[in-house]
Amino acid sequence: MTTIHIVRSFISAESVAEIVAAEYDCPAPVSAKLFTKLLRTQDNDHYLVKTGDGKQYAFRLYQQGDRYRRAESDYLYEIEWLNFLQERGLPVSHPISRRDGGYVSSLDAPEGTRYYAMFSLAHGTPLSLHDPEQLYTMGEMMARIHVASNKFHTPHARKPLDLAYLLDRPLERIGRSWADEHVGDLDLVLAAVEEARDELAGLTAQFPADGWGPIGGDFHQSSVYFSETNQPTFFNFDLCGPGWRAYDIAAFLSNSNLTHNSTEHAEAFFAGYFSVRPLSDAEHAAIHPFLTIRRVWLMGAFAREDGLVGHTFMGSI
Repeated sequence: MTTIHIVRSFISAESVAEIVAAEYDCPAPVSAKLFTKLLRTQDNDHYLVKTGDGKQYAFRLYQQGDRYRRAESDYLYEIEWLNFLQERGLPVSHPISRRDGGYVSSLDAPEGTRYYAMFSLAHGTPLSLHDPEQLYTMGEMMARIHVASNKFHTPHARKPLDLAYLLDRPLERIGRSWADEHVGDLDLVLAAVEEARDELAGLTAQFPADGWGPIGGDFHQSSVYFSETNQPTFFNFDLCGPGWRAYDIAAFLSNSNLTHNSTEHAEAFFAGYFSVRPLSDAEHAAIHPFLTIRRVWLMGAFAREDGLVGHTFMGSI
């Protein structure tokens, strides 16, 4: 019989409910349901958990594999950072401890070991990119997260969002994927990368001491919900880690396409950020090359080589 290799499995919602009931201090009955809106090859698996007392949580089952070269310490870094932010009153979805006091555990999936954790659920509606008040709050809270995180320390290692992560490894994947059919496009990407790399090289040395530190790495309009009273909750910090604060801003601008919206909306975001943490001239100038670097990182993120991405698009039937 031919040996098969499993690259991605989905754990049944019933099994997730059993894990929560057995390991967490949640009253029965416990139910779980897969968040189908996050059912994409590049995402972790998330389940909506409901408990007997009416509370709701988000159960995250991290992807297995070496895509981000993650180890248990990477997840523990994320958990400790979120606890640190929550303890300082910052509006983040925070991890829920198990009965034994731990936060991260693992299970044996068909494709290998997968880690999991449970978080408080963010309620409300996604950030509106046409609401200056919410955009101001977005910038303000990103800056507060950056400033507060200057005092964050943990023994757990997390791979940094440096140029090896943001450029070198994505370019390797893009090169292997595009080598045969997109040679001309690859040359254009490589030229843009070298220009951005050269531009950035003269700027990072001028960054202030807190220009590098823990960052979210992927803030966007769908990872912060606003309540009816316009109070935000930030969630989904899976791409967090030590990195440049200017890159964090560029990633949000890229994700939201805010620089192509009205000037009023972009100014509202920057006004909120500057109200807490003014950018240095070098950091502000670095946003431009970081936007290029972010686009390259995204291309690399979708250049999958593990069999989870096909070569054609299947439309709705």
